Parts: sequence; structure tokens; C-alpha cells
Amino acid sequence: KFPDSWFWCKYTINPYSGCEHACIYCDARSNRYYLQEIQDFENEVIIKTYVDKKLDLRIKRARSLLPDVVAMGGVNDAYQPIEIKAKNTQKILKVFAKFKFPVSVSTKSNLFIRDIDLFNKIANDTWFTIAVSITTMNEELSRFLEPFSSTPQERLEALKKVKENAPNVQVGVNLMPVIPYICDSKENMEDIFRKSKEAGADFILFGGLTLRDSQKDFFIKKLKNSKHKDFILPLLDLYSGNKNIWSDYNKKLNKKILDLRNRYEISIRTKRWIPDKEDYRKWNYKISELLLNKVYLDNLKTGKSNKTMMWAGLNLNNLEESILDVYKRGELSKLRNFKPEIIKYVKPYLDKTKELRQRKGLDKFL
Repeated sequence: KFPDSWFWCKYTINPYSGCEHACIYCDARSNRYYLQEIQDFENEVIIKTYVDKKLDLRIKRARSLLPDVVAMGGVNDAYQPIEIKAKNTQKILKVFAKFKFPVSVSTKSNLFIRDIDLFNKIANDTWFTIAVSITTMNEELSRFLEPFSSTPQERLEALKKVKENAPNVQVGVNLMPVIPYICDSKENMEDIFRKSKEAGADFILFGGLTLRDSQKDFFIKKLKNSKHKDFILPLLDLYSGNKNIWSDYNKKLNKKILDLRNRYEISIRTKRWIPDKEDYRKWNYKISELLLNKVYLDNLKTGKSNKTMMWAGLNLNNLEESILDVYKRGELSKLRNFKPEIIKYVKPYLDKTKELRQRKGLDKFL
């Protein structure tokens, strides 16, 4: 399994099944997650029992479970209202703090300020990232799209508190989903960039809207009964599979994002957790991050994806020895997808590593 190259997570955990926030565009409504078949997604939230004890035991017993980034709440919000009473998220965080696992949390709630001390402990011991998801700063529109979430302003105020009280925590904003024709205006996106910057965000990630099966049906039904119904046909046209329409739309959207990134001088990538120097994965992860970030940014600028570089970056995560040792043996070309142009790109970074210089010096002495 490859880690996600946006949030850099290798593992995921969901404290609950179902989500009270009831966002009308939520991808978790899709049939692919099978949630709709077993529960009323937003009105019936399943609280997982003894989740902290089970997790603690799982980590203790695992012989090959190396610490790596855990993303909390992939198909629900870890800080939805039920968390106030159930505290599953808090319990899970305490386990990860105990075992020094790095953690990434994305949420549309401001409840997370309750756990700032936990965030700070994990960040000081290893790595912690908290991001608030925002589609619009317009409170009326947000209430329609995300009925029971905290307001966008409340989310940013909470994020600012983390930034001020836990400086080692990486904080950011997920500008996602960017909903075509409803939330993709330059004014809306600039509003989010400006206010995120003011709140101290270290990064802004952006991603598009998915429309598939039951999730698509639910979203369109909600639009039909709203003042946004005129956007239904353009939306369906955009998602009809016509590559020319989609490509033209993406070019314009990507240009907006790049312009805003430059204007507000804020990263559109998350800094990755990197293992310490005793861990053989350290430079594998650094070079993987370098390659995957380049693939992403080049794709934004040109619309073309370098698949060879992408797979080189992904496969490097699963290399069972340090890339420095491979380089030292002159065997980079034996790594999967490491073509000459990729070796040429990474070589200057490897040559600068302190560890490699130390090893070369020791070899001469021996």
C-alpha cells in the first residue's frame, strides 16, 4: 500500500460510522463505502466501542507496524457533535501519543480546540497536522452545503488558537471540495486564501468535487430544491465524461490556485512527516516527497502528469533499505521507475546529505 501523497497518511482510522454534519456533497455517501446500506448516514451515527483499548492492543501486538502518519476520519468527521460525549477521537489520540505515531486530522468543526494539549504533545514527540475544510466563507451558502458544521469563521478562529498555543503543530485549510459554478469564483477562493493566511495557515490544499452513484443523486436532489438549481445542468455537463470540457475547466481552476498561491505566499502542499535519522526510511520519504510534489505542481502548471516520476516516488515509500545505501552502491537505476532523468533530478539532493558525506568519510578511513 502506498501512502496518500496529499495528506501523507499510511494508515486511516474512523472513530465513528456516519456523520452528523450532513454535508450534502459528502463523498462518503457513495455506494463504494457501503454506509448507506447499513445506516441512515447523518441521523444514525455508530459509536465504535472500546476503540482505544482495541487500538492499543493492535499496536502492541503488531510486529511490523512501523510508526507512520495516521489520518483520522476518512468517511466521517472525527470532531462531529457526538464526540463531545463519546470522546472516541480524544481516546484514540491518547493512544497515538503513547506510541508516538504522527497524526493528521481534517475537520469542519471547531471542537478540536479542546485537544490542543494533545496535539502539542504529539507534535513535539513526532508530527501533528490539523486542517479545517472550507468550501466557502459565505455563511448562508455554508449552512446549505454543510448544515451542522461549525461556521467557516469558527473553524478558522479555532485553527488560529492552535497556531498560537501549539506552534509545532502544522495547521492548514482544505479548500475542498471546490464545487464548480457554486464555490469556484475567484472572489470566494481569494476570500478563503486571505482569511486562511490571517489565521496562520501553513498550507492550503485544494481538491475537486466527486459525483458518483448515490452521492451524486443526493447532491443533485438537494440542488433541485434550492436557489442553486440553475447550476445542475452545467454541473452534469462538466461531469458527463467530455474530456475537452473538463480539461478547459481544470486549466482555469488551476491558474486561479497558482495565482492565489503566489499572491498570498502560502504552500499548496503539506510538509511530510519524516522519520528520524536512525530510521532507514528517512531519505526514502524525503526523496519521495520531492518527486511527488514536483509531479503535482508540474501537473497544475502544464496539465500533464509525469507517471514515471509519480510511480518512482510512490514505490520509494516501500523500499526496505535506505536510498542512500542504494546510491552509495551506484544502483539507483535498479529502483523501480528510476529512469535516467529521475536519477539526474534526485542526485544533487542526495549528494548534499550530511549522512552520505559522513559515510563516505568513514569509508575512506576504514
